[in-house]
Formats: sequence, C-alpha cells, structure tokens
Amino acid sequence: MQEIVTALANGSIYALMALAIGIIYSTTQIINFAHGSVIMIGAMTSYWLLSIFHMNYFTAILLAVLINIILSMVIYKVSVEKLGDLTQNSSWIVTLFGAGIILDNTARILFGTEPKAYPFLFDGHVISIFGTKIMIHEMMMILVAVIIGVLYQIVIQKTNFGRAVRAVSFRPDTARIMGIRSNRIVLMCFAISGAVAAISGALIAPITFASYTMTYSVGIKAFAAALIGGLGNTKGAFIGGISLGLIEGIASMIVPGGLKDAISFLIMIIVIIVLPGGILSAKLFTKGELKTEKI
Repeated sequence: MQEIVTALANGSIYALMALAIGIIYSTTQIINFAHGSVIMIGAMTSYWLLSIFHMNYFTAILLAVLINIILSMVIYKVSVEKLGDLTQNSSWIVTLFGAGIILDNTARILFGTEPKAYPFLFDGHVISIFGTKIMIHEMMMILVAVIIGVLYQIVIQKTNFGRAVRAVSFRPDTARIMGIRSNRIVLMCFAISGAVAAISGALIAPITFASYTMTYSVGIKAFAAALIGGLGNTKGAFIGGISLGLIEGIASMIVPGGLKDAISFLIMIIVIIVLPGGILSAKLFTKGELKTEKI
C-alpha cells in the first residue's frame, strides 16, 4: 500500500512536469529543453525563501511561481520569439539548451553546490490508512496534480483563452487571420508552463533534495513521461507520468536501487519503439480523417 501511494505521488509530479512540456509543445511544436532548469529554479527559489526569509510554505511556493512565470516569459522572448517560423527553423534547440545552461550555472553560483534538504509539507506528518502509514505530503502531491490537471482542462475547454490556444495549436496561420495574436498565446503558454514547473519542483524537492543538479534527474523524467503519454497530448501527460511512477515503484521492489532508473528508461524506450506516438498518440485517426489531438 505504501509503495503504491509513493509511486502514485511521484507519478503525479512527473505528470505535472510532462503537462508543462505538453502545454508548450501543443502550440509551438517545439520541446522546451530549458524545462528541467525551470523546474530546478522553482525548487531552489522556494527553498531559499523558506530557509532564508522563513516564509510560510505556501507563500514561498506562490512567490516561486511568480518568479518562474516571469522567467519563462523571458525565456520565450529571448530564446524563441525572434526565431520566426519554428517549424522551419531549428535554432530553438540551441537557444533553449543555452538558456538551460545559463540557469543551471546561475543557480550553482547563487545557491551553491550542496544538495539542500527541502522541508515536507505539514512537517512530514503521516496518517494511518488501513494500517499503513502514509505521508500527508505524498497525498498532497497527488491532490495538487489532479486539481491542476482538471483546472487546465476546464480552462482549455470552457474559456475564450482556451479556445484561442486550441486554434493556435490546430491551425496557427488560420488563427492569425482570425485576429488571434499567436505570439501572445504562446507567451501565456510559456508562463503557465513555468508556473506548473515551479509547483512540480517544490513538491518533488523534499524527495529528491533541492540542488542545481536536479535539472537532469527531474528533467529527463519529465521528458520520459511526456514521451510515454504522447508529446502534445496534455491528457496523455498524466497517463505517462503515472505510468512512469508505477514503473519506478515496481522496479524499486524487484531490482537494486541503482538499477531502478535504468529499468524505467528501458521500458520507456520499448514503449516509444512499439508506440512512437506514445500511449495516447497525438494523432488520432477518426472516420478516415486525420485529427490532431494536441490538447
């Protein structure tokens, strides 16, 4: 029971990280290679606010979210917006990689190289469910992921902004003709992605420790979850994240700890080979027509 809850909790955060990747990919068809660094900045910033300024946990995370929103918008303005048609210009690979390296090195200078013990929500208290002790923090990881996922779908399906996002995602050129400012929509998607990344980083940091090196560990798993679920499919991000969390949980029970990640990524490779579009392919064929399902 405890192992399952832990796997679901970790998988929920992987899902949020993959969701943040999918939000950007669905409107731009590019992968934000600075995503892992943005997650790390969210974790390190909230840790800094907690430890130095002794802020309330939720206030620190809220400020980290605001900082990440600004940071993500700057990344878009500096590294993406001026490149023109992203489907014809692959320079974004270099600019986003560069942005990530700059963030990693800046964090190393500002926060140091030693991993920081990030506090758990509710001081790490546990509750007993059917005789199994479960951390409240892990339950909050699952709850927050579900709430964000549901809210995002409501916004996408029920609001004018969501309709604009879907229009830009499906037919960006047509959206411009209809008067939708695509650049502004993409900028807002980068901002939303940054906010989700900050929350993800803050929730996973108590388990992984907060460090500038978490860029690589959490970033790779975010991409893995996105690929398993299907790039560009934000619903698939949750399936991919939960699947990766469960795979890790099962692997940790049957193989030595050092091989857990290797087994997880081996299964990811197999899934990608068998289902190149992920478990929920971004392209679904219905009634003989190609339908793009990016949201």
